[in-house]
Amino acid sequence: NRDKKRDKEKVKEKEKAKEKERGRDKEKERNWDRDKEKARERDKERNRDKDKEKDQEREKERHKDRERVRDKDRDRDRDKDREKNKEKEKEKDREEVDQNKEKDDVTKEGEKDREKIRDKEGDKDRGEKEKDKEKEKDEKKEKKEQEREKERDDRKKKEKRSRTPPRSYNSSRRSRSSSR
Repeated sequence: NRDKKRDKEKVKEKEKAKEKERGRDKEKERNWDRDKEKARERDKERNRDKDKEKDQEREKERHKDRERVRDKDRDRDRDKDREKNKEKEKEKDREEVDQNKEKDDVTKEGEKDREKIRDKEGDKDRGEKEKDKEKEKDEKKEKKEQEREKERDDRKKKEKRSRTPPRSYNSSRRSRSSSR
């Protein structure tokens, strides 16, 4: 009887030990699952942070690109303005030269007229020569008038040409460098 009792107690103890072992195993499994889940969450968080950093880098690059484009546009506009101002200056210079030329022509004509008046008063015999000179003078005046009209027409053509859109930035740079 005692042996039986002892055997039963041993069996009970063994079962209790097995139960404890099973409990420990389950606890280990739960801990292992919990650790695995925590690691997964940490990885997700790390990946989110990396993605944020990448997005920030991309945004910085886009911003830099926009800045570069803005700078190029500003430089191109500045060059265009500079070219326009140069053209305006050249046109002013041309007009000034033309005006001075016209003033000189008017002054010369006035001197010739005065000379003719003196010649008329001085000598009556030169009547025929006077007529010839007057014809020559009239012809010269006509020629000068035609030249002035031609210059005006040329100026108008140049102004029309200057109204055409400017050449592209690269081609104007190319022509400038080849002219040097």
